[in-house]
Amino acid sequence: MSNSATDAQVEGAVFGLNRHTKNFSLMDKFTVKLGISGLTSPALVQKGRNVHDSILGNAAYPTLQALLPALATACDVLEDANQAMEFNGGKVSSNNKRIAEKALRSMLKDFGGYVQGISEGDKSLILSAAFDVVKERTPMPPPEAPVDLRVTRSAVAGLLKVRWKKVNGAVLYYLEMREEGTVEWERVLTTTRTYHERTDLVTGKEYSFRVQAVATSGISPMSEEVTQKAA
Repeated sequence: MSNSATDAQVEGAVFGLNRHTKNFSLMDKFTVKLGISGLTSPALVQKGRNVHDSILGNAAYPTLQALLPALATACDVLEDANQAMEFNGGKVSSNNKRIAEKALRSMLKDFGGYVQGISEGDKSLILSAAFDVVKERTPMPPPEAPVDLRVTRSAVAGLLKVRWKKVNGAVLYYLEMREEGTVEWERVLTTTRTYHERTDLVTGKEYSFRVQAVATSGISPMSEEVTQKAA
């Protein structure tokens, strides 16, 4: 931010941002679109003034009010620099214009960040501050727990066959096993398949199994456990 804004003013704006972002809503979320890329210097001044006028007295942004004088000053400085460049030209005027433009762009980026946090992604609140919006992609939920887990005996001693239904979106599965008489579960397999043959088990001993799906969006709850006695 510009040196025209005091540390206390900036801290006040950040406090407002933090206080608002603690409350998460399930409404559609939107992201601030600054809309300053490619703007000419005069258009950038107009953008800054639009943001200033829209936030001034806006009940949704009480903590930003103290920062508005600095924004107005940055707009005035760039407007003066634009006029000096138009009428005088030269390296000095060009350099002053470049510095003033960089300062205003930086300040608008800061305001965009504050508006994003305070608005919690609410479209109407973002628009009320003279910024455009981009709708955020809805996060994908984690996969559902695998179902139809089956554990069957075979004619082979010490072997159990484990199978479950494929989960949409899953890229891996974690298979866990617990032996009779124990309380600890052990992850015995990480696989892309939906079946497994567990060997070297003790004949007549019971074994419990459960499975969990892994997707790019997260990890599912555990499936129901199924118990079977080894042949």
